[in-house]
Amino acid sequence: MEPSRKRRKLHYRRYLCDYNEPLPRTTRYRMAKIDPLDDDDESSHSDWSEDDQVSNNKEASLDYHTSSDSDATGATVDSEQSHDEHANCDGVVGASMDSENGHDVENSDEEEGSLNDEPEQQALYDHTTSESDSTGVSLDIGHIVEDCDEAEVSLDDEHEQQSLDDYTNSGSEGLGFEHHSSSHTDDYDGGDDTTSDSEQMVNDDMMRSPLYQGALVTLGQTILLLMAFAVIVGLTHDGLQTLLQILSLILPQDSHLPATKYLFKKLFKTGKYDFHVYCPKCCCVLENNACKRCHQDFDKNELMKNGNFFFTLPLIDQLKHSLETSNLGESLNRKTRPTNPDTISDIMDGKLYKQMCKDSNLKKDYSFSLTFNSDGVPIFKSSSFSIWPLLCHINELPPNIRKKTMFLTGLWFGPKKPSISTFFRPFINEMKTLSSVGFEWCSNAKIVKSYVYAIICSCDSVARAMLQNIKQFNGKFGCNWCLHPGERVEKGKGHVQVYPFHEEVTERSHTDMIKYQRNVGTGENFGVKGPTPLSSLPFFDIVSGFIVDSMDCIDLGVMRQLSTLWFDSSFHKEPWYIGTRANEIDRKIEQFQPPSNITRMPRSILTRAYWKASEWRAFLLFYAPIVLKSVLPRKFFEHFLLLCQAVYALQTTCITQLELFYASQHLNEFVLNFETLYGRPHMTYNVHILLHLSDSVRNWGPLWCYSAYSFEGCNGFLLKLYNGTQSVPLQIVTSFLLLKEVESMGKVLMQNAHPRVQQLFDTVVDGFNATKHVRRVNGTVFFWSWLL
Repeated sequence: MEPSRKRRKLHYRRYLCDYNEPLPRTTRYRMAKIDPLDDDDESSHSDWSEDDQVSNNKEASLDYHTSSDSDATGATVDSEQSHDEHANCDGVVGASMDSENGHDVENSDEEEGSLNDEPEQQALYDHTTSESDSTGVSLDIGHIVEDCDEAEVSLDDEHEQQSLDDYTNSGSEGLGFEHHSSSHTDDYDGGDDTTSDSEQMVNDDMMRSPLYQGALVTLGQTILLLMAFAVIVGLTHDGLQTLLQILSLILPQDSHLPATKYLFKKLFKTGKYDFHVYCPKCCCVLENNACKRCHQDFDKNELMKNGNFFFTLPLIDQLKHSLETSNLGESLNRKTRPTNPDTISDIMDGKLYKQMCKDSNLKKDYSFSLTFNSDGVPIFKSSSFSIWPLLCHINELPPNIRKKTMFLTGLWFGPKKPSISTFFRPFINEMKTLSSVGFEWCSNAKIVKSYVYAIICSCDSVARAMLQNIKQFNGKFGCNWCLHPGERVEKGKGHVQVYPFHEEVTERSHTDMIKYQRNVGTGENFGVKGPTPLSSLPFFDIVSGFIVDSMDCIDLGVMRQLSTLWFDSSFHKEPWYIGTRANEIDRKIEQFQPPSNITRMPRSILTRAYWKASEWRAFLLFYAPIVLKSVLPRKFFEHFLLLCQAVYALQTTCITQLELFYASQHLNEFVLNFETLYGRPHMTYNVHILLHLSDSVRNWGPLWCYSAYSFEGCNGFLLKLYNGTQSVPLQIVTSFLLLKEVESMGKVLMQNAHPRVQQLFDTVVDGFNATKHVRRVNGTVFFWSWLL
């Protein structure tokens, strides 16, 4: 009797496991038909979260793959079409990606209109019918499969078709689930355990044994290095497959490193994350496919296809995992930190932080606080889709560790801004538990208890108004910290909202904000639009809990605004205009040799439209006071120095009370004279909130402690964790969890590692952010790294 189709596939796999036995001619021909590496269109396999982009038609023959490729929507594309016609195609009809992120960009104008409709909408739905390949939270060292070639492409079809039912029915309410990339061989072959002969047990000693005789790395270290590299650089499925096959050819035969991505991924399993579907009308999270507020039933699959969902990652699990595996317990103990009552050097020296220690359990050892952030990050140039990560870090950790220990607690994906009451509700509920009950974890072989408080929110002006649920800066009473009404003035062909300097302005308070939220619609509410869920966040001040972010207010705000006034030709008749001397300023800038802590070389002032926030910061604090001294008119230059001196003092690592006082006076004088020098139409919101800058430092410490730079860096890192347009949020969540586990596993498997191995692992996990040294010699810029 002729064996079944599945048995024939498994039979072909056994041939590949024995490299010394040649394949029969017919077998080699059939295997070449389904080998994904034989497909010239590499981009058709670019999605990291899809196992392989193949047709879901299980009745099709294996020869199907030689005549057509399956796109993301299930349609077939003729593989014999010309190269010119599909030069930039990534296997998804009409899909286009940001070229700056390393993805192909669709150049066809005819197909551009389909991007917003099909691929990205399909991307929201496809993650329910596929299993993430780059996922995993713990390394499975219980077994490892012997090397064999890739022959399981068609074997995954059944599992992928069944994943939708598992995805939507995984729990009584269908809102949360946990994935594990364990072996599904029994499902593939109908229960016949035909692949057990190709497996061998690997114990912990083998994971710590050399990869081969005389190797500097162990098997476990090699696996971690490869997985970290694949996640960090956004390696596609075909890229990982090719890399493993190259290594299998180079390494000795006694190496146990898997030669295929299928077997490599079986060593990892996915961690826990929650999936929430919400009502498209009121944004209320559904329970049993029903909205309690609208009293209407919905098709959950249809809502997922339309993008009405978001992810949350339990913060307690992440905190416990990081604290136990990274030995951060001693760093949390504030008693080991030197303090001076007359200086402010970190968040713990702030006035409000000290008050919290008196009123809460924050004063106890091992208790700590968080700074959180949420901001939109566009992921496609040709559409409005973006991600909104909810990030936080621990304030009590040393500064060098604080930025690297980032926690992702939520991820919103879609064309619209998130509903704060829906998106932040799981985070707020978890913080209520952490602040009242706490959680236990093991530190140095003893059980300790920690209470956690979210006390600072760092975000830009748009997100801040949304979180406080007040009017934005372009509306009446749009300031987040005071009751300055602002006014509308003419500017150009329209009107703008400006904030002239007022001697006395009433400050907002948490109590008043709660009162205004309750009285919305009954009287003057000073810009408050309604209640916000952050009002119920334990020990969080809805006014003072938000800080003035130096990156958005100063670097990308006031400094960029001043440069526009100075160099934009539309102001050529103004007394402050110095655009005609831009070349002279550039020649002075070229002579600078910045230290290694400034990672970007200075660029021409003519390219300022492309400057990053860090470049504006360097220009404000280091370059401008020198290059503008004899260029900018005296009264404008002296006025500018007030801003330089104040910001420099507030950015230092140790601020005395006297320095804080002088910085506050400089900022007041700068804002007061700004209208006289530049005119009322230029009294923008960013200029106004400079008056609240010293209060943020007095309450929570220097500006660098809670700056959005670290969060923006993490947002940029998250953009590297996906490929293609399929299952973007799922790829980001699972890859983030995987990389966190790789870091923690490195604490164990990298013990006693060779210095070169340890150095390489740290560099890969850190995203290749090695310190680079730069020097300009005769107009040529040289870069070198300590890795060399």
